[in-house]
Amino acid sequence: MSMPPHSGSPGGYPGLPWPPDPSAPLPSPDEPYEWPDLPPAPPLQGDPAPPHQGYEHSTRQPVFYLPVVAGADLLGHLYAAAENPQVCGFIRNLQFFDRSLDASSVWNQRLDQAHAEGLPAQDAVRRWRGAPEDAVAGAVPADAQEQWAPSLYELEAWLNPDAPRSPGPLVQDGLYPDGTPADRSKGWGPLVSVAPESYPQETAGPVAYLPVVLGGNLVGYVWAAVSGDAAGYLRRVPAGQAGQIAAGLWELRLAKAFRAGTDPLQAIRTFRGLAEDFLSGTVPADAAEQQAPSLDDLKRLAEE
Repeated sequence: MSMPPHSGSPGGYPGLPWPPDPSAPLPSPDEPYEWPDLPPAPPLQGDPAPPHQGYEHSTRQPVFYLPVVAGADLLGHLYAAAENPQVCGFIRNLQFFDRSLDASSVWNQRLDQAHAEGLPAQDAVRRWRGAPEDAVAGAVPADAQEQWAPSLYELEAWLNPDAPRSPGPLVQDGLYPDGTPADRSKGWGPLVSVAPESYPQETAGPVAYLPVVLGGNLVGYVWAAVSGDAAGYLRRVPAGQAGQIAAGLWELRLAKAFRAGTDPLQAIRTFRGLAEDFLSGTVPADAAEQQAPSLDDLKRLAEE
């Protein structure tokens, strides 16, 4: 078989002869093969980069926040956790996509510097109130008042209501969602599954409800008492396991709304249009709110 014309070395490795000399004797199988000399690998440039040192950016605690503006434009918010001295960051206003992206780079550098100085996260944010305006980062006005949000998740929803959101990593503030410490030396948390404190799950009066849809299929309902303080998620029986799995995120959202003191009817209405979760689905933005005479009537509907 003839070999195609080729110049250089096979595979781009210098030092390997090509094409081979057909008159050269084949090596004996009893002799070790001597590999041709290859150039040494290029040396590493500098030491390996150390892991990034800075504040954490996720928390389940309430957060306070301050506006970052450029002229009359709101570029985003600086925020810090209520109690965790290691959580703060900058949330961009996506209406000013490019400008807020540039601003975030400056604010991240400033917060990294504050972390290197050993400042608690709350002080790292508050120190910038009244500082001169930066051409890229903007400024926090001197008269800006601290505002509070029940959680970082809610703050993101307020600032960018149309953007997809994530509940964040499993471990936040050193804790799992049920309060179990990630550091087992600090305890093991509950040994059984404990539902977070939330709205009452029963009511005798009429209920308002909205559909929960996953991949175009109806898997359940979020509901709230028309008059009263009850609310919950109800899986649709024909949806099978998908309806049951979807419960997790909706129950967590209801628990957060309960802790924030939100009226149950208002809570389920805020669920409209949230980005579809791959396990829990979504309440469509155009979903019509309906009423059932009682929770038992809604349960019968969920069995159909």
